[in-house]
Amino acid sequence: MAQIALAWLLHQKPVTSVIIGAKRVNQLDDNIAATKVRLNEDELAALDEVSQLPAEYPGWMLNRQGEYRKNQLKG
Repeated sequence: MAQIALAWLLHQKPVTSVIIGAKRVNQLDDNIAATKVRLNEDELAALDEVSQLPAEYPGWMLNRQGEYRKNQLKG
């Protein structure tokens, strides 16, 4: 699980490095092995979907308030 999480982070464009917090050698080995994990587009999309956080205020409110205007532009 740690390898997939770290590999996903390494596939994110804004991420330039990942800091690991291994306490034991086997954890360090497991974390380093994440650099060899290659995720395809479908896997990345699935991980993006399940890890997406809900919209926070005021973002969700702006979308809600703008819905009326969007509908006017469509019509």
